[in-house]
Amino acid sequence: MSRVNVAQVRRQVWLIIAAVVVLYGLLRLSLGPLPQDPSYHLFADTRTCFGIIPRAGDVLTNLAILAAGLFGLALRPRMTVAPEERTAVSVLIAASILTAFGSAYYHWAPANATLVWDRLPLAIILMSGFALVLADRVHPLFASHSIWPLTALAVVSVIVWGVLETIGKGDLLLYLIVRVGAAVAIVTLLILRQPRHTGTRWLVMAVLCEVIMATLDRLDHEVFHLTGGVASGHNLKHVIVGVALGLVFWWLRTRRVLSAQTDEAQATVRGQRGLPVAGQ
Repeated sequence: MSRVNVAQVRRQVWLIIAAVVVLYGLLRLSLGPLPQDPSYHLFADTRTCFGIIPRAGDVLTNLAILAAGLFGLALRPRMTVAPEERTAVSVLIAASILTAFGSAYYHWAPANATLVWDRLPLAIILMSGFALVLADRVHPLFASHSIWPLTALAVVSVIVWGVLETIGKGDLLLYLIVRVGAAVAIVTLLILRQPRHTGTRWLVMAVLCEVIMATLDRLDHEVFHLTGGVASGHNLKHVIVGVALGLVFWWLRTRRVLSAQTDEAQATVRGQRGLPVAGQ
């Protein structure tokens, strides 16, 4: 693990945010605004449950996401988490639980105004996950010093879209850059950087779930017809979101610091105490 200091970490975090803002500006100038497609709200599953829950399939499958958030909350005391990572883990758990409620609220009455409450916690999930992967693949300091700036970026990206949508000038570009950019950055880190912890397979499976989610979302109506109206693509997407979050929480619970990292940390402590370091 490379030795870095707080100033370096903060600088790199703000460089990431600056790059996002610059990319947004360039895309906005070249492509113009990207408003929300109104047909996005036309989901396949329009069934009513108990005569009171509209679009019940999409509303009730958020229980899978809620279960994942509560699973993470239950595992929290037993997770392998460095002091620098504690806030990011707590934000991830809270955002997971809030996503279940925000998504259920949106699907109860699909519209741009309610979609804001679905996208807000979801964007925070992605950014807190990004912060934790940065901590695992680069340095633990990234978790503590990136979580709030990245969370703020996620919130701003959704608010910008929501506000512009209300005045008839909707623009999804910043939100899409944040969402897609976080996913791409996580995959890149998993491929190019060595981990500090074991259990990378759980993260890889979570990433694969993201691919499945995107596919199911696009094939919402097709899956509904293929299953004979039993489940839609969006129904199944919610279930896979819950699985993906569960995999991330299980990674945090079962991972262990790799021996090379442990040896380096012990050598650093011994050096700070003025004690001889092995090999010297």
